Amino acid sequence: MKSAFADEVELLRKELKVIRAVADMVPAMLAYWDASQRCVFANRAYEKWFGVRPAELVGHTLRELLGPIYPLNLPYIEGALRGEPQEFEREIPDPRGGPSRYAQANYVPDVDGTTVRGFVVLVSDITRRKQMEDDLQRAKTVAEDAIDQIKTLRGLLPICAWCRKIRDPKGYWAELESFVAANTDAVVTHGICEACQSTLLDGADKPVR
Repeated sequence: MKSAFADEVELLRKELKVIRAVADMVPAMLAYWDASQRCVFANRAYEKWFGVRPAELVGHTLRELLGPIYPLNLPYIEGALRGEPQEFEREIPDPRGGPSRYAQANYVPDVDGTTVRGFVVLVSDITRRKQMEDDLQRAKTVAEDAIDQIKTLRGLLPICAWCRKIRDPKGYWAELESFVAANTDAVVTHGICEACQSTLLDGADKPVR
């Protein structure tokens, strides 16, 4: 007959198994680091992000895991170990040599009274959001450039009556072709209009005296 203690141990083992299964299903990295910055627990997402199995990560330090980006994270780690929650964004290289990922990290201190025993780390992938932000910024830049072009072309353009150069908003005189190319997407080509062509032909027909 099992003792009450054995039943409690068995129940605890089942609960831990469920907790592990749930943590491994979370796509974000979830881990617990103690006050000496050594890993106590890590979910399976660490294998996807850093190429290291959770069981192999336990006992290792954050410096060993993060490598070259450790100094960048150190101020946030020290803040968490002072009992101050941390939130920041970081670019994380792909251990397999693929494109980097962008992450949002949260460090939640584990405080017992006045003692910080460690901190929980939750790191979410925000690569798609960053790409959207970059796309929006590029679109904004293109739109602003287009608006500037429209304002330039709608405004009064000082043109020299003799050489036909245009004075730009900065006060510099530029060739018509250069001004149009710099301020619009148009390409200037050259030809002869009908009136000029007629004048040239009329002049050619006149005898030279």
